[in-house]
Amino acid sequence: MSEVTINEPEGISFFSIRTGETHYCKLEPTIAAYINSSDMGINASRGQDYGWRLSEKWVKKVRAFKRNPVQMSILTSKNGGQKPTLVQILYYMYGEQLQAYFEAQEDNENPFEEQYLEAINRRGGSGAEPTPKPELPQALADFQALEEDEDDMSNLIDEVITEDEPEAPVEPVVAEEPKPAKKK
Repeated sequence: MSEVTINEPEGISFFSIRTGETHYCKLEPTIAAYINSSDMGINASRGQDYGWRLSEKWVKKVRAFKRNPVQMSILTSKNGGQKPTLVQILYYMYGEQLQAYFEAQEDNENPFEEQYLEAINRRGGSGAEPTPKPELPQALADFQALEEDEDDMSNLIDEVITEDEPEAPVEPVVAEEPKPAKKK
């Protein structure tokens, strides 16, 4: 098995028509700032176009996204029924790329595990099938099960403490009668 190279998404690329530079934006406020300093910005007509343009590949991706009614309805529903802005569309698309990147990283976390297990089985291992890797670590599954349970964590702790410790006998408290004040 060869090693797989997984590259992190660059971000939303913007090209400067003044300097020829390309900048990559990964945060929603940064994306909004670059859009606002372009010909698409609200103040472009007031001389605040600083020459930044959405790169050609992202223009094509946005156009394709806007033509896809399923994608637009998903983003519209996430936006409270409001039509999404260009910034929201770009950030959503970048978020999808990031999610795919993290999933690919997870899938290729141990690229040589299969080779290792095959080698063990060939060289006199138990011959049994390797135990499948659990989808979710048991500790995390237990923790999530506790979160789903409606009992409060403190109630669970109290129950464990009371089950483990023997109850001490409780002696009744007898109230003393008040003593009369001494006269001088």
